[in-house]
Amino acid sequence: MTQPLRLFLLISIVSVTLTVASLLYLHVRLTEGYIDIHLDSHNKNLAVVLRNSILKTGLEQELLDGSHVLTSTTLTSIRTKLERELRWIPVIKVKIYSRDGRVLFSTKSDEIGEDASDNKGYLSAMDGIPASGKVDPDDLNEFDKVVEIQNLHQQYVPILSINGDGPIGVFETYLDIHEIIKNVEAMQQTMFWMMGSLLAAIYLAITATFLRTHGLLRNETRLREMHLNELRGMQANLEKRVEERTAELDHAKSFLQSVIDGIANPLFVIRPDFTVALMNQKARSLIRPGLDERDYRYCYQVSHNLQTPCSQPEHPCPFMEVRQKGTAVSVKHRHQDQEGNEVILELLTTPLYSVDGQFEGVIEVQHDVTELVEIQNELIGSQARLQATMDNVPDAILTCDNDFVILSANQSALGLLNQTESQLVGRRLGDFFPDDDNGSVLALESPAHQQTVLKPVSDMEFPVDLWKGPLENTGGDSSYIVVIRDITEQIKAQRDLENTRQQNFHQEKMAAIGELAAGILHEVGNPIAAIAGATAEVKSATRDISENDYVTQNIELIDEQITRLGKITREIADFTSPKPREREMLDLNELLKSTARLLTYDRRFGSVGVRLQLDKNLPAIVGVADQLTQVFMNLLINAMHACAPDETNNDAIILTSETGSDGVHVCVQDFGSGMSTETIEHVRETFYTTKPVGEGTGLGLSLCDTIVSAHGGELRIESEEGKGTRVHVFLPLDLAGEVPPGDKPNENRRAM
Repeated sequence: MTQPLRLFLLISIVSVTLTVASLLYLHVRLTEGYIDIHLDSHNKNLAVVLRNSILKTGLEQELLDGSHVLTSTTLTSIRTKLERELRWIPVIKVKIYSRDGRVLFSTKSDEIGEDASDNKGYLSAMDGIPASGKVDPDDLNEFDKVVEIQNLHQQYVPILSINGDGPIGVFETYLDIHEIIKNVEAMQQTMFWMMGSLLAAIYLAITATFLRTHGLLRNETRLREMHLNELRGMQANLEKRVEERTAELDHAKSFLQSVIDGIANPLFVIRPDFTVALMNQKARSLIRPGLDERDYRYCYQVSHNLQTPCSQPEHPCPFMEVRQKGTAVSVKHRHQDQEGNEVILELLTTPLYSVDGQFEGVIEVQHDVTELVEIQNELIGSQARLQATMDNVPDAILTCDNDFVILSANQSALGLLNQTESQLVGRRLGDFFPDDDNGSVLALESPAHQQTVLKPVSDMEFPVDLWKGPLENTGGDSSYIVVIRDITEQIKAQRDLENTRQQNFHQEKMAAIGELAAGILHEVGNPIAAIAGATAEVKSATRDISENDYVTQNIELIDEQITRLGKITREIADFTSPKPREREMLDLNELLKSTARLLTYDRRFGSVGVRLQLDKNLPAIVGVADQLTQVFMNLLINAMHACAPDETNNDAIILTSETGSDGVHVCVQDFGSGMSTETIEHVRETFYTTKPVGEGTGLGLSLCDTIVSAHGGELRIESEEGKGTRVHVFLPLDLAGEVPPGDKPNENRRAM
């Protein structure tokens, strides 16, 4: 018998023996565990059923009462109940414990009255946890502390009170498990012989197989020796072919080296350990003259003149990135050339894989991009300067594509259109024109310049000066540059300039009228004085004539008319004479009376009467007299124009004054044609008028509103077509600030 065969037989016998023993041990442990779980579940259910059955005999009440001895009636009922319930069940003993651990009942009468307060099963059940245990013959019972003579399984369950106060006693059963244990042991013996027989058969089969395999291996060994001799001959032939192939590879390597030496940029083939497998002549030139090339084995020594791989954030290692990503990467490094000048290199690194997909290194090519980076930096700087310039230009500048979709915008454009850059870019410029226009100016041929109206997100239209022109692109796509300037203030300034021009013209005209009136009054004053003197002499000469005499009456009439004519000339002189523009204390009622009385001399309004309703207790206010006179004269003239000229009505206009909570209130009310809602919305605008050309300038109410506002007051208009108009003027008692002299010139007394 050979040594391998003896060793196999020994190992097989030991293995089979250990296997049989392990399986038997495992079977016994599993069986015992199963029996314990089965007995615990079965006996606990049995104990619960028996406990619930005997509780109906009156036991519960006696346990609740704490009796130490059960009544004969209860004992008899319990025995009867147990005899009937246990006829077919191998329960050999039943015990009932009181709450204090005393045995109140047992199927063995000599145990009644014993103290079991230290019984672990009783104590566990009183805590609400059922307890159980298996007892073998001639072993000590760990619960009752006695030696049992047979196989038993005991179960302790709590007796619970109906009212939920917890356990009021314990119920215990002893189950005879002798037959169960006997059957289990018989089954274990059967399993032992079955497993032994099976493993013996397996052992014999393995042994036979081994003997057959051993014979086959001996034959295989002889064949292997024969093949080995053949392989030696093949090896000699292969070595010869390898030498030939090596010569070819050396030639190919020389050719490859000459090819890569022709590349103008440094090129490296780098192994996974950072050693340089191959590099071209340009890469060798990175080694400083006079140094030994053999001392530069690693890529970072040749290209970086370092002793460790790159690890800084500004010098990321492309080799590591390629290994992590598995794809080609491109990074930029800053280096110094042999003269010490800083250069910027772009490293393009590509992975190398074997035929079976194994990583074998990288190919790295260096490109000097110093000039390109400088050009890019200059371009970025130029773009930044251009953007800064555009952002500081007050006009909105936008670039648009061929469909006028916005491509870019400066800060002024974002502010003008009330948009953020993300909201504005990508929108059509035509969206910011009114619906009735929708960017018709964009349809004009380029270049184009036109005034138009914009309507941004705020829905507030405003005038703009828009210029568009073509934008040349290198790609050949047509695009536009649009410059927009908000001319709201410019138009307002033009209107203010025209308003000032009209006012200055009116001042000059009024000054000329004042000079003319002063000359006329001087010339008229002399005849009036002569007539007045002659009238006085005639009156003196006719003093003795009766008062009812016709001559006397005519003389009195002449005297009255001369007095009236003198009064008119004085009022005209007061109106046309310059008045101080400094603010002063004013009697507003007297100013209103004077203004209304002066208008009664105008023949155009001879049929229109003004009824005064002035507050006698009206306090004095601070203001500029001629400016307020101008306001109320314009308002009264407008009211007179609104009344029908061919109808005589002494109450067509009502002029009232009253004291308010924080000032005075003057109201000019007429019962004329009235105004529409649309007219009221525009009536305060400069140069807006509803009168025919030549009859109104459109400056009256606009100037009135300006003067009242300058006095810290407010002008309100209420009107209804066909029913008349009420204009309310609210003035404070004192101005909040100084009104500059000459700030508001006299306006034409003919309002709109």
